[in-house]
Amino acid sequence: MALGKGSVAGACCAAIVLLAAAPACSTKVRRFDDGGAGGGVVASASSAGEGGAGGGGGGLPCDPGSQVDCYSGPPGTLNRGACRGGVRTCGEQGNGYGPCAGEVVPAPDRCDTAEDEDCDGEVNEGCAYARCRDIPPGLPSDVYLLDLDGAGPEPEFPVYCDLETDDGGWALLYNSVGSEEGATLRFWNIPYAERLGTRGEPALGQNFYRGSLYFVGREYRDDIEDLEGTVKEVMRATAEGIDSTTMKLLRPTHVTGDANIYFAHFLSGWSSRDHDGDTDLDGNCALEYQNVAQHYAQCWEYNLGADADEPTDDGGWGPHLGTHITERLGLASDETRYTRVRRISRWTRW
Repeated sequence: MALGKGSVAGACCAAIVLLAAAPACSTKVRRFDDGGAGGGVVASASSAGEGGAGGGGGGLPCDPGSQVDCYSGPPGTLNRGACRGGVRTCGEQGNGYGPCAGEVVPAPDRCDTAEDEDCDGEVNEGCAYARCRDIPPGLPSDVYLLDLDGAGPEPEFPVYCDLETDDGGWALLYNSVGSEEGATLRFWNIPYAERLGTRGEPALGQNFYRGSLYFVGREYRDDIEDLEGTVKEVMRATAEGIDSTTMKLLRPTHVTGDANIYFAHFLSGWSSRDHDGDTDLDGNCALEYQNVAQHYAQCWEYNLGADADEPTDDGGWGPHLGTHITERLGLASDETRYTRVRRISRWTRW
């Protein structure tokens, strides 16, 4: 369920954004900055008259039926977000203009629309959602606040949501990004105690990991971007949660995509430098491949940080994919047996 922001303080303050002139309010209201040209009242009382709807009230003389543009919102908000100007119409007696009809002035942001109701340039500012599926249609894939009702380590936290693929609703669970600087290999050296924690900031261009999303995830997909920028979905699976001790997913099912990736990096348990939870009988997959923690079974279809060619640390680049898979998927290779790729991402939704 979407969580809305608080309303503008008090009915008295709400009148500030509804009337061109209003009595002073004792409570604080949100300040609107001056956004430059186009803000403020378009037709003031001195130029348009102050008559009522029928043109009475002793306003300045005007031509009956004539109209002037008007806007009573704060400076800098006109034509920003949902805010729009209106018109005043001169009354039948020609002695004043009526109210500003049709104007839309700032109001508290709502969380169930894709509009910027408070006209401050930020859409759904401060909103939090139970899942990426709840974000209103029309908003772009981006970082949003999620609130899992106590299921996660924090009451609210940022997640990158893919709102486009297959009806959207996907939350980024992990993201390994290739880097000549060697930072990616170090990033994935995650100890067992931090297997459900968070590393990095949620963005497609950065390394990121939030293990706690395995608790709520029910659908999963893995994407790989090759060295030429082509992105392919390589696997889909479902699960009903995770065993937080072994990190084995509960009742996993392969849906589509590469069966070897599903077996090697989803069906299996967690392996890190200090925990041998993989099913490889020859040892600890993480120790064998530069302490890169992840789900392992046969140790290799893809790796979030290490190469499987010697040397397994090829400058610390990061994500690698077996070239036999790149060939099946039509992805680009660097002509080695285990090619570098730009990005390996895991998404989940529920």
